[in-house]
Amino acid sequence: MQASGLVLFSGACGMSRAGRATFTQCGCFLKKSIAEVMKNVSASLARRRLIFGVLALGLAFSTAMGGTSRRLSPKDRQQVFEKVWKDVDEHYYDPEFGGVNWQEIHQRYLPLLQAAKDNKEFYSFLDRMTAELHDAHTRFSSPEQWKNREKHIGVSIGFRPGYVEGQVVVLDVLPDSNAARAGIEAGMIVTALDGQPIAGRLAAAAKTVLPSSTERVTKLRILSNVFAAPLETPLAATLQRLDGSVFEVGFARQILSNAPHVAAAKLPSGFGYLRFDEFQPALVKDFKAGLENLRTTPGLILDLRWNRGGVGATLEAMAGFFFDSKTLFERRMSRKEVTASERDGRHTEEMQYSVGKKGAQIYSAPVVILVSDYSASATEVFAAGMQDSERAELVGSQSCGCVLGITHERVMKGGGVLEISEILWFSPKGRKLEGEGVIPDKIVVPTIASLQEKRDVVLEEGEKILQEMAATKRAVPSS
Repeated sequence: MQASGLVLFSGACGMSRAGRATFTQCGCFLKKSIAEVMKNVSASLARRRLIFGVLALGLAFSTAMGGTSRRLSPKDRQQVFEKVWKDVDEHYYDPEFGGVNWQEIHQRYLPLLQAAKDNKEFYSFLDRMTAELHDAHTRFSSPEQWKNREKHIGVSIGFRPGYVEGQVVVLDVLPDSNAARAGIEAGMIVTALDGQPIAGRLAAAAKTVLPSSTERVTKLRILSNVFAAPLETPLAATLQRLDGSVFEVGFARQILSNAPHVAAAKLPSGFGYLRFDEFQPALVKDFKAGLENLRTTPGLILDLRWNRGGVGATLEAMAGFFFDSKTLFERRMSRKEVTASERDGRHTEEMQYSVGKKGAQIYSAPVVILVSDYSASATEVFAAGMQDSERAELVGSQSCGCVLGITHERVMKGGGVLEISEILWFSPKGRKLEGEGVIPDKIVVPTIASLQEKRDVVLEEGEKILQEMAATKRAVPSS
């Protein structure tokens, strides 16, 4: 994300996007059944939510596509390696590196990098070296990976798998994708890939994936690893329906792309609904317009379940629309503050940031924010700020816990890009967000049955809570 020059999770989780989806535009009030409304919103946003899941975790596609970069000489590789290691050594937010011996990492990886047979292997080793810090934001991208992230493109399987009731289940499917045309539907259980039981594939992948910020994101990265493959590799899967019947399917992977959008709608209940899957500056105008068109609704659902983070200044601008006075919204510590705190053996005052001002509030009615383990980085800062300030109730499941700040990208010789975590985030009440995330006020998770029935139980619970909040507000006489 970039906040005043900071980046939280604005890329691979550090989690591209073919064909622009037709979104429900800001200010479009739909007078249909909840199922019809959500069908329209989901269809228009399915591309976006699968796609950004790829940028952060590669769950729907891999950003590693074809392409070539200038071949690095042995001397070039040595220089890049030393530069990457030194930059992390000098700028990583934690001077203790989370208990990792960074000097030992240098000694262990140097011979591996020197022996790399090509650029691809060299860049792969660099990415794994930075992953030794077990933090979702410190990472290295090859030139091709970075270009694809910038273009929001990648190789997609056309659906997003996830863990439901201890099984790998299809969470949603991209409309008009090869997966959709093959008949894959939400709620189907994935039992095998390429003729191999999914449990075995997960166990094998778990041996190659280093632990990340939390167990939640590590599990999602393992899942990503299982489904990742080059464009030319077809996907063959065995799935199971709720009734136990088996569904065999095979289809080609695709290159898909999409840019972030804001979706705004008025639900049949009368409540407003806003969804966007990335905190990007270009979305502030549409987000503001959506809020203005929904400002008379008695309550608002902010759907951030698939929002992977983004630019800090954007989250602060959006948060300001919900407050009528200056409100403490986030706390930060850089390496300087962390070092002072460890040296003095006491808690050091963090940098504090506020949002809101008199006359700037657009929406004043109750707000419910939907979150999940896919909600990451800037999204977690936003949700924690709204929760601690008692401006919103949170519904869903515990968020990623991947909340560190990147001040800027470091472009290396040859075009590879290094990102380093330099900022540690806390909620207004001092809750550490990295490794913890935010815990909803009401825990609600989808079931296999609800997915197959095309019911959004998290949204349903969010509306129930808004109804209770609205009723309470009506019952309290105005002073």
